[in-house]
Amino acid sequence: MDTGHAPDLSPVIDADPLDLRVSLSSIVHWADSYEVRRRLMDAIDFPVDDMAMFLVVNQLSYRGAMRPSDLALMLGTGRANLTKIAHRLTDEGLVVRVPAPGDDRGVLIALTPAGRQLGERIMATNLRTFASAFAAWSEEDLATLKRMLARVARDAAWDLRANR
Repeated sequence: MDTGHAPDLSPVIDADPLDLRVSLSSIVHWADSYEVRRRLMDAIDFPVDDMAMFLVVNQLSYRGAMRPSDLALMLGTGRANLTKIAHRLTDEGLVVRVPAPGDDRGVLIALTPAGRQLGERIMATNLRTFASAFAAWSEEDLATLKRMLARVARDAAWDLRANR
């Protein structure tokens, strides 16, 4: 449908490299990209060519055992799909269901020793990637970045909880 006006092909946001929204969005999109995830899967020799299974192991590696509903929410999928993924991971010996402490009916999905080994490889590979990316940074700059990112993560999480 031609409206008689040429479309504006530019982004809505200015391309200011110091705009926090641009920087954070770039980092999130990089870290969340299929290519980065695929390279990490290959680097750690993930035993199954299944991105969803890898993402569950990755989340559990960072966060520890989780309720299936929280894990599904974290991964942006439904509980039924997460149940299928968890079954495949259980069949591979990478996760196990355990009773949730203090909740007679609750269950957590946790890494098995084999799953933890993969998680350790994920963490080691990420550490090498970051060390390479920040090799030219001073200790002071790295310490500042760590403090500021921890603050952003804490404050953003607080904002999400407050707006529920």
